[in-house]
Amino acid sequence: MKNEKKTALMSDGSEIYYEKYGQGPALFLLHGNGGSGKYFSKQLNSFSKHFNVYVVDSRGHGRSTNTQKETSFHLMAEDLATIMDQEKLVQADFLGFSDGANLAMVFARLYPKKVDHLILNAGNTIPSGVRLIPHLLSYVQYAIVWVGAFVDTGMRNFLPILRLLFRDIGLSTDDLAKIDAPTLVIVGKHDSIKTKHSMYIARSIPNASFAIVPGQGHMFARRNPKRFNQEVLQFLINEE
Repeated sequence: MKNEKKTALMSDGSEIYYEKYGQGPALFLLHGNGGSGKYFSKQLNSFSKHFNVYVVDSRGHGRSTNTQKETSFHLMAEDLATIMDQEKLVQADFLGFSDGANLAMVFARLYPKKVDHLILNAGNTIPSGVRLIPHLLSYVQYAIVWVGAFVDTGMRNFLPILRLLFRDIGLSTDDLAKIDAPTLVIVGKHDSIKTKHSMYIARSIPNASFAIVPGQGHMFARRNPKRFNQEVLQFLINEE
């Protein structure tokens, strides 16, 4: 599959890596915490038939760098805006998974005119939106990486990313109510995000629909890409 590999230089010297596939309206794919754009490998063939797909490695993830000691969704949203300016994009659709969905929500609040449609897969605005066991496992992971950071630079650089798991994303219910883009909130029935929290997000965004898919968990897009891609394309193409 033909693609372009590109980087965008941020004002703080960080370099954000992204790849472009296909032709059509712009669609950004935003991965989860600790991941990279490779998470969406099973979506590219399907989505690139209809869209100009931008697969971004968020700062400090994958092939992107991060010069900051701390990171935030606000900072990563600014990165996306810089990429859009570099690509001369006025507006785009955004599909986010997990922390990528959180980033998409923050971006939509900060740059409402740049967002055409939102697809939010397994996002959470507050840490308590995550089920208990996955939330506790995040603390275990953080403890392991914290210890490893004393001897390993990679682990030390990973700590600011992991800290995102334990913070509110900075959007209140009133903030969500100001997101006016047509939105699909989609989760697996067995997702690590509490169903009631996903429903709260869908209720709070005025023009949002909610889809819960039986038999699927947090890795829905990877485990059942055919169903996931179908749901996303049906939403985007019907909304066009």
